Amino acid sequence: MTLKLINNLQKLGFTENEAKIYAALVCMKTATAREIYETSGVPRPKVYKVLRGMEEKGYVQIIEGEPIRFSCISPEELITRIRNDFLLSLNETFCWLHALNPERKPLSSEKSVELGMRC
Repeated sequence: MTLKLINNLQKLGFTENEAKIYAALVCMKTATAREIYETSGVPRPKVYKVLRGMEEKGYVQIIEGEPIRFSCISPEELITRIRNDFLLSLNETFCWLHALNPERKPLSSEKSVELGMRC
């Protein structure tokens, strides 16, 4: 697990601990909280809380049993989700900002296509 990977995941919206745990889970496929703690370096008391938050975001699945195990979605699925969410937010932000501009001119079809934005 490299610092560059952790930094890049943080740029995509992960916390440092989420990035470390996700990277560790990609390597391990499934793991217990203890294995994640040992591999990721995330402080043990924080591992469960971070994993629960990642489950809420849909990045991690909890596999019930004794002990509880965790797995992550594939990197391809993760990047697709992040990309789609980002593009949707970008388009919505553009449309709202365009609507707020008192000097706005209607967007031509060509300009909309060029910008990749649809309002």
